[in-house]
Amino acid sequence: MDRLTSMTVFVKAVDLGSFAAAAEDLDLSGPMVGKHVRFLEERLGVRLINRTTRRQSLTEFGRAYYDRCRVILAEAEAADALAADQLGEPRGRLRVTMPALLGRRCVAPILTEFARKYPGLELELSFGDRIVDLVEDRYDLAIRTGALEDRAGLIARRLASHGMIVCASPSYVERYGAPRQIDDLCGHHAVIYNRPGWVHPGCSRVMVARRWR
Repeated sequence: MDRLTSMTVFVKAVDLGSFAAAAEDLDLSGPMVGKHVRFLEERLGVRLINRTTRRQSLTEFGRAYYDRCRVILAEAEAADALAADQLGEPRGRLRVTMPALLGRRCVAPILTEFARKYPGLELELSFGDRIVDLVEDRYDLAIRTGALEDRAGLIARRLASHGMIVCASPSYVERYGAPRQIDDLCGHHAVIYNRPGWVHPGCSRVMVARRWR
């Protein structure tokens, strides 16, 4: 049996004055309450409670042990509360890497507001399109656009979506004509949108612009 659980049952039985009351309060059976108390007594080699059919009373050692158990259980609850506080409010350094344009225009303002809300959080932001190794480069989080390959030790989540458009100036269309299908783009002059480390399938002469949603 777990010692802290048995201590909890023992303290509850003393506080409520009977095994039956402790069993009802803790949603246990009466015999199970008795097992927890006997577990402590057998482990200690000392009787804690004198029990008769009508009443129960603490032994001298049982009274001293009861007082200690209350302190221990209170400290355990305080430790759990401390852990809950740590988990409930972000704190510490968070290193984030993100694309330059998307990061500065969309992500950084959100993270800055988040840091204001939690003063214990320290942000370290890196802006760039280079695909990084989170472990080797010691980043906690990477925000990227496009498809991500499955990799061991990484968890990817889709946060949002954006569209890509093909655009041209009116003068260009007047001079060279407008493409009517995707394959026509390969016959046009273009400024290519590209990022280091990314390979784009299909025609490499497509002129694109980013439109954020």
